[in-house]
Amino acid sequence: MAPRNRYITLGGHRHRYIETGGSEHTMLLLHGISSSLDFYEQVIPRLAASFRVLALDLLGFGLSDKPRNKDYTLELYAALIREFLEKTGSTGEPVHATGHSMGGKYLLASALLYPGTYRKLVLSNTDGFIHIPAWARTISLPGVRQVLKKVMTGEKMSEKMFAAAFHRSSAVDPSSYRKNLETVRDAEAFDTVMSLNRNLMKLDLHRSGLRARLGELDIPVLIIWGDRDQYISPKIAGSVQSELPCSKLVMFDDCGHAPMLEYPDKFSDTVKEFIFSEHHSPCKPCS
Repeated sequence: MAPRNRYITLGGHRHRYIETGGSEHTMLLLHGISSSLDFYEQVIPRLAASFRVLALDLLGFGLSDKPRNKDYTLELYAALIREFLEKTGSTGEPVHATGHSMGGKYLLASALLYPGTYRKLVLSNTDGFIHIPAWARTISLPGVRQVLKKVMTGEKMSEKMFAAAFHRSSAVDPSSYRKNLETVRDAEAFDTVMSLNRNLMKLDLHRSGLRARLGELDIPVLIIWGDRDQYISPKIAGSVQSELPCSKLVMFDDCGHAPMLEYPDKFSDTVKEFIFSEHHSPCKPCS
């Protein structure tokens, strides 16, 4: 039976989350852009056998509130994540976290802004390491935004964009595929994406100054990437590893942007092996 939805107020806004499993080890799951906690649907039961799993719909996505004209920043999301852990009684115990795509960037921000929060991190196909030019914000201008919204939330384009997240879409559980496709098509979540775009400078690891501080992270980090990722090139994975001093990279063969949906067993096993292993590569000195 799937864990039931719960709701919690963070930063004055209602958020959906789930809690399942009963281990002393907590695993926080954060999803990517235009997504929700349902992106982890196939791995949550597998992880719940070893962890107390907490999965959260980030502000602006899934079934959480989607406030208009919100000043979205890395500091805001980091504060919401910290508040979530505090209100669920998850601070001061073995907390690990997994972030996919955009969620990986927010995990790094929260780890830097709230040192000591996590024991270990897992970053899957993480955002935050590619340069997005300032002119990209023009797509969120009113006229452009309305046209783009109609196109991107339409059935044909949304399905095409979602399918591009996978190298083997046929391997994804059909019910999970349909559920997550509907999430991608959510018009209010599209408005959130446009708000994020308008706040690009405040959500960029480099421009915010946080990327220059990644060398401060002295906790083990596992980087998982699909070698056929069409959204964030697998070539970026090497840069991520080089900038995180205590990191290890695992590349999934014949896999796209969503290894937790294409390879749920392999993804879950890789995460568990990393978390419970006592042997890690020594931290590289800060440059």
